[in-house]
Amino acid sequence: MAEWNEYEAIFHSLQEDILVTDPNGIIVKVSEGTGMVYGVNANDLMGKSVYELEREGLFTPLATPLVVKDKKRVTFVQTGSDGKKLLVTGLPVFDDDKELVRIVSYSHDITELMEIKAGMEEMSSEMERVKNELEQLKQRQDDEGLIARSHEMRKVMATGRQVAGVDVNVLLLGESGVGKTEMGRYIHHKSDRRNGPFIEVNCGAIPEALFEAELFGYEDGAFTGARKGGRMGLAEMASTGTLFLDEVGELSLQNQVKVLKLIQEKRFYRLGGTKEIHSDFRLISATNKDLEQAVQEKKFREDLFFRLNVVPLMIPPLRDRKEDILPLIQSFVDHFSRQYKRKRMLNKIVMHELTQHVWRGNVRELMNLIERLIVTSDAFVIHEEDLPQTYKSSSEDYSEMNNFNETLQETVERVEKERLEQARRQFRTTTRIADALGMSQPTVVRKLKKYRIQ
Repeated sequence: MAEWNEYEAIFHSLQEDILVTDPNGIIVKVSEGTGMVYGVNANDLMGKSVYELEREGLFTPLATPLVVKDKKRVTFVQTGSDGKKLLVTGLPVFDDDKELVRIVSYSHDITELMEIKAGMEEMSSEMERVKNELEQLKQRQDDEGLIARSHEMRKVMATGRQVAGVDVNVLLLGESGVGKTEMGRYIHHKSDRRNGPFIEVNCGAIPEALFEAELFGYEDGAFTGARKGGRMGLAEMASTGTLFLDEVGELSLQNQVKVLKLIQEKRFYRLGGTKEIHSDFRLISATNKDLEQAVQEKKFREDLFFRLNVVPLMIPPLRDRKEDILPLIQSFVDHFSRQYKRKRMLNKIVMHELTQHVWRGNVRELMNLIERLIVTSDAFVIHEEDLPQTYKSSSEDYSEMNNFNETLQETVERVEKERLEQARRQFRTTTRIADALGMSQPTVVRKLKKYRIQ
């Protein structure tokens, strides 16, 4: 008897969840630790059926039927009445005749581990979502630096990709600073001539008297001050590549004649030369002027206009594609941080100001401002006081942002709801809303439901 009491004392001192049943599921022995795990008195479990306890919701599934079925060790996850997760191991006990006489089960609380696992799975899912969104953003941001999150700009890029495959003349239209040169480079790099040169001719920056020499080149001694040995012209340099005529609307009528002849024949003579030169180039032109109006006013040749205007491509101003502002800001911050070896970031108020600003100078103005902020700021975070005055809103515009009658979470939710309502009014589908706001479509659906936005 003394030996038996010693074993009992050891059994209960383990403070572990140990439960013993017969093959029919009747509990014949239970440790005190079992009662603590399941929140009951261990003595009250003696003689009860585990099947009945499962029906009462104390725990599920059961070790006994699994061991009885397979006659071997089993391990599984069990859920208690309070939602606690237990890793349960069931062991068979055989008598001398190899008959199953007892099932011993013990467990370990793995609730915290399961929560960590669920958290890891959720994090993995979130990482996958972020990865997919980054891939989408990467597709929208071409290697040549063009960013197109807005529907309008994506349409322009789609047309650019379509015309890149054929050597048709393209005329890029749009306000100063919208990115016509970048679009020209984009078309060039998407074309079969991508391995050839991209030669840019700024028609508004070259003095009229020097334009012919710059475009066609010259021979030795062609004029006073000419370089010894002569010089190759820009049109000749563009052979096998793309000749990009920027600000083509600034050409004088006299030089328009020369450009028209070049486009028609792709043959020319250097100044002072007698040898005809052929140049195989693809032509892309750009202007911020209304060339049709200039034609009516006799300031631009109609025949040249029709030669240039085979495929017109209008690039919208930045104020009409606000969805592009944030990714453009981030792209410029990253670029100039690397260039000047100054790691910087903009705080939320600065980002808000810049997204609300009317960018009359378009992308070029935004790029110049970000460069200025990067090189003139002393701190890692750029604050609203670092902004030039012309980019700051009046104090009334900050009234909502400086309202401390609501929590930060309430402010975030209010702004989020307003942004979703704006997007819902502008776009017809949740997919378009997701593209515009830079989030997944399921997230948009969930948030619309959360804020009860029809």
